[in-house]
Amino acid sequence: MNYIGMLTRRKMCGSGYAEILFEAQLVTSGSLKGVLSGKAYAKSLFCLKTVCESMERLLMERFIEEESILITDPVALLNMIQSCNREHLDEALKDRSTLTLIEKYHAYEEKVLKGHLGKTAALWMSFINHCHLVFMLLHSVKTNNIQLFHKCNGEMANIFFAFDGHNYSRYLTWLEVYLTNLENTHPGAK
Repeated sequence: MNYIGMLTRRKMCGSGYAEILFEAQLVTSGSLKGVLSGKAYAKSLFCLKTVCESMERLLMERFIEEESILITDPVALLNMIQSCNREHLDEALKDRSTLTLIEKYHAYEEKVLKGHLGKTAALWMSFINHCHLVFMLLHSVKTNNIQLFHKCNGEMANIFFAFDGHNYSRYLTWLEVYLTNLENTHPGAK
């Protein structure tokens, strides 16, 4: 909740995030403060997911316009799109053209983060990365994945430090070190 607040209320302040929420009719003026602070947790998370997906779709459109994409055998990818299950995912990940597409897309994301499309796009790309961190943390809790939980906590400390949340930053850094030491000294301890 606090991480979402740091991201939406502090880092994205003045970026147009609040206006996007209004224009998309995701929030009303009465709920905006709670959504931006993260206190209205369920609504905040829903808004993060929605805006993140829309930004990723815009990025994908731009990627398709700029990069030459050649998929030699689209069957595996189409099967996964039509019915996303483990079997189709494994089939798509074995397809060389799909893997090449994923590698190109990740390289394009890095280019955008470094300023390929300008500073505004780099800011929104960093927003997407922060959103992914929130989603990974939720996934780690739901699946009881302690290593991923440690990784997410450690990576969250930076935004707290940057936006005057030093106590949270210290706590998250201490927690990551403590849990890592606990895991190393007592394997399997949770």
